[in-house]
Amino acid sequence: MTTHSPTLPPSVSTAVLAPPLSVPIAAYGRAGHKPARDMSEHAPATSSEAYIPNPLKMFDRIVIHPVAWPDEALRWMGVPRSLPTTPLTFAHRLSEASMSASARQTFDCVADALRGGKPVPREDLGALVVDAFTSIADAQNVYIYRRARAYLSLGDLRVRMEPMHGFSGSGVAPVLAYLDEAYRKLRREKTVLWRSARAECEEVRQDDEHVEVMDVATLYAMAQEHKRWGVPADADGNYTTRVMYPNNEGNAMILLTAVTPAETVAAVQEGRDMIKRVTYSRQTVDILGAGNAEGWDCSPLLQLIHTLVEEGGRLARKAPTPRWPIGPWAWTTHF
Repeated sequence: MTTHSPTLPPSVSTAVLAPPLSVPIAAYGRAGHKPARDMSEHAPATSSEAYIPNPLKMFDRIVIHPVAWPDEALRWMGVPRSLPTTPLTFAHRLSEASMSASARQTFDCVADALRGGKPVPREDLGALVVDAFTSIADAQNVYIYRRARAYLSLGDLRVRMEPMHGFSGSGVAPVLAYLDEAYRKLRREKTVLWRSARAECEEVRQDDEHVEVMDVATLYAMAQEHKRWGVPADADGNYTTRVMYPNNEGNAMILLTAVTPAETVAAVQEGRDMIKRVTYSRQTVDILGAGNAEGWDCSPLLQLIHTLVEEGGRLARKAPTPRWPIGPWAWTTHF
């Protein structure tokens, strides 16, 4: 059975739903949802560009799992389809004690293939990220839970966002979700199998220049996890979350970062009329160092993972002691 994705109500202004380079998080509802509410009557007298109407209140209900949202949902959510990409570089080298021998061997296998111009299997790239996180965390004596999941709550919708690999400081401070194009497709197929009467799986090919709707939903779910577990926001009152995936050539990673104000997470949860914008940025992270001749200690990817492990350790020390099992199992609906 195939259903058609709902269309944007004519009463919803695209100017409201598409702020430049900064995003609220929202979704779409059933084809028979109520007309969009007029948000102008709820706007404060002095409106700031930092605040926008809560798009979540424009829909009656959200019933479709985010992994099955069509690509057009990005526009409804106010997410820019394209983001400028800048390279991420590091000035320091990793110490000899930062990586175990087995993790170095995994890196060398990937590096040899890249230097020889051979394609690197997606499984090897994922194994490199997992081994590097585990090895660097052990060297720093930091506990990084590497099967972390994020639980997304949007109105009536409560679902589990399950990345290919999720890394979290002590299981309560998500720092990175790792996935790739093949994994996104698998998750979409499983979702349509379970909820075929409500969702239609679109064939989405990864585009290095464009934002993926599943990534955006995962980033916001991770910000909700920070708040749910009592992880303190940074000095500016924000939660920083990241999604990483290989580029199409397989020689670098793309890092999508979301800076979500804690105020926004609370506003969405409480159903406020206005929410503060979420900002996004994108960087490319090379696997090999400059000129492809440097060793593992100069790899921008490994240097990034080293930085994320340190961040996860700092956040975990500030968060309350987690209960077990990890995750709000008591109230979350799993799909």
